[in-house]
This record gives sequence, C-alpha cells and structure tokens, in this order.
Amino acid sequence: MGASYGSLFGTKLLLAGHSVTLVCTPPTAELISREGTVVRFPIRGRDTSVEIRSQGLAGELSASIPETVDPAAF
Repeated sequence: MGASYGSLFGTKLLLAGHSVTLVCTPPTAELISREGTVVRFPIRGRDTSVEIRSQGLAGELSASIPETVDPAAF
C-alpha cells in the first residue's frame, strides 16, 4: 500500500511541475529510473482507466534507495 500511495501522490506532484524522489528498494529504484511510473485513474462513465506515465510530465522524477537519501536536503 505504501508504494502505491507514494506513486499516486508523486505523480500528482509531477503533473504540477515539482521534482519528486521516490525512496524504494534497489530493484524498484532501478526499474523506476529506467521506465518511470504509471498510475491508472478510474473515471466514472468510462470503461477503461486513464493512464498517467511519469515520463514526459512537467516535473522531474528520481528513485533512490534509503541509504543514499538525505532528508535534510529536501
């Protein structure tokens, strides 16, 4: 649950043009760095969800492991 909420909130921040750092395990950080994230929003009255991909949004996304993140830098 934590990662899904973080990705959702992070995507909303990216849409607004903010820089976002997701803190995750090494394999997940590598995947996000390579492919970005995808959040799917269900829309009432539509048969399919709307997909928002982090790549190409106004903000900048990075993914790091806990050992490399300094909270004081934010």
